[in-house]
Amino acid sequence: MSPEQQRIIEQGEWFKNRSPYLKSFLLTQGKTLSLNAQQSLFLRGDQHDGLYAVLSGVVRVSGVSSEGKEAVLSFIDSSLWFGELTLFDGGLRTHDVHAQTNVTLFFVPQRCLGQLLNEQPKYWQDFGLLLAQKLRVMFSSMEDQALLTAEQKVCKRLLMLSEHSDVNKALVLSQQQLADMSYLTRQTINQILQHLASLKAISLGYQRITILDKQKLKVLATQT
Repeated sequence: MSPEQQRIIEQGEWFKNRSPYLKSFLLTQGKTLSLNAQQSLFLRGDQHDGLYAVLSGVVRVSGVSSEGKEAVLSFIDSSLWFGELTLFDGGLRTHDVHAQTNVTLFFVPQRCLGQLLNEQPKYWQDFGLLLAQKLRVMFSSMEDQALLTAEQKVCKRLLMLSEHSDVNKALVLSQQQLADMSYLTRQTINQILQHLASLKAISLGYQRITILDKQKLKVLATQT
């Protein structure tokens, strides 16, 4: 791992608050790997193989119906870890994960994690905190679906997706993917995005949304 890649991992909220020993263990036991855009990392039903962190690019978490329709659940970008759910129950992967863009990942194999947790079970709490962070986001999202207007939902979703990105850095996603994540129609998403663009909160490109003014999105996400 390069110094720049280590710096990116250190930026992550979960990783930076771990003990020096656990951070050193993960960094020394892991390895980097790369995927091209749209390449799959793992699919629903695959065996658990370990934990991943995004070093560059964006991965897409989704499910696919029997008719082949994809429902996008979230996007994961730099410094964020994922794949911890099946660490706890040893079960199969629950969703598909694909590279949304070209990505570089950091991978810690299950055999290393299993050895660590067998020898020092106190570290289960650290991975439990990672899982708890995801549950908090999920519960907040469920509440938003029930209480917010369509525009508020879109603004909050854009803010969430851009949380670890700089202003003026494009989010690589289609309007249909944003519609799936927000449980809105593509037509509604298009109308809201055009309105946000007219307010200079965002700019639109082909399968790209660039955040121009996060503060304006925050105001729109909360105003009634």
